[in-house]
Amino acid sequence: MKYRILYTSRARKDLRRFPDIVARRIIRAIHTLGEEPYLNVKKLKGGALDHPVYTFRIGLYHRAILSIHDEVLVIHVLEIEDRKQAYRDF
Repeated sequence: MKYRILYTSRARKDLRRFPDIVARRIIRAIHTLGEEPYLNVKKLKGGALDHPVYTFRIGLYHRAILSIHDEVLVIHVLEIEDRKQAYRDF
């Protein structure tokens, strides 16, 4: 079963800030999660119990914050940031 990947407006805005080459690499990495979403993600502490928040490491410097909904097979990409800034809101 393949998960659909949806981007929030914040994640789309974050992607526009990166150079095209970096943005394409980030998108390709996120779309690899469609088959096995729990393989390379780490659960963040302090998230809601019904919808936990996960982090996905992309290379050395970028992180995607996402929420995985198993009932409807959807992965919501909440934001994409530099590793220094990624965890400040969560």
